[in-house]
Amino acid sequence: MNRIQQVTMYAKQAGVAITPYEKRAEGRPAEGRIALRFFKLESGSSSIRFLAEPAEAFELCGKMHKVVRDGGRESLSHRFEGRDGEVQTRLTVERWERNGKSGCALAVQRGEEELNVPVSVDRFLHAAEFLRHLSLQQAWVEELERPQG
Repeated sequence: MNRIQQVTMYAKQAGVAITPYEKRAEGRPAEGRIALRFFKLESGSSSIRFLAEPAEAFELCGKMHKVVRDGGRESLSHRFEGRDGEVQTRLTVERWERNGKSGCALAVQRGEEELNVPVSVDRFLHAAEFLRHLSLQQAWVEELERPQG
């Protein structure tokens, strides 16, 4: 049986799963990454994946602690070339207060699509510590075989 480290948080309409990830590119050694996969809870809907480098996951952990302590919101952004040109994905963490209720949220936005996952402060801080843990665990690069000479 394979076991994978994973933290999944659910809200009413969406969720986010945080897992280790292996980035593979043709002609390059594999590298450790951290995947945050945001999804809607309705069947057949698509998901948005944000791949963070280990240092970005560590940075995100710090941003999450900052918004819990000070309020507000913090973001990380990625740009890449997609089929239709440049695509930007923004991952935002925030502490919110509305109608006498408060909590934290992780959100992702790509183009017109946005998924928001509100969670309790405790769940939010657990996710932050998991990101910190993965930032160290996933800080690796596959060593390519060296020819014996």
